Amino acid sequence: MNVEYSRQFVKAAYKLTGKYKKSLQHILKEVMQVEDLANLSDCIKMVGSQNSYRIKIGDYRLIFIYRVENQVITFELLLSRSEIYRKEHEMNLRKKEQD
Repeated sequence: MNVEYSRQFVKAAYKLTGKYKKSLQHILKEVMQVEDLANLSDCIKMVGSQNSYRIKIGDYRLIFIYRVENQVITFELLLSRSEIYRKEHEMNLRKKEQD
């Protein structure tokens, strides 16, 4: 699959350390090699969205948008559990889904 990264995601990924960084690297490799989202481990579709999915990484959540027509996964957010589900992030994610 083709993979793209938002600026916010890249910034957050550089701040990770230790086991979280290794887990993120493992997940990114897995995403690039997989042919179908059903084969991804810990990947769950977000409630109330059309193409947004999340993957758990310990206390962090990785949010991505899957565009079916050209099979592109865009990693949008990488935030802690307490921050990821704030209303402002959900609204921004829905806007990006529609683009």
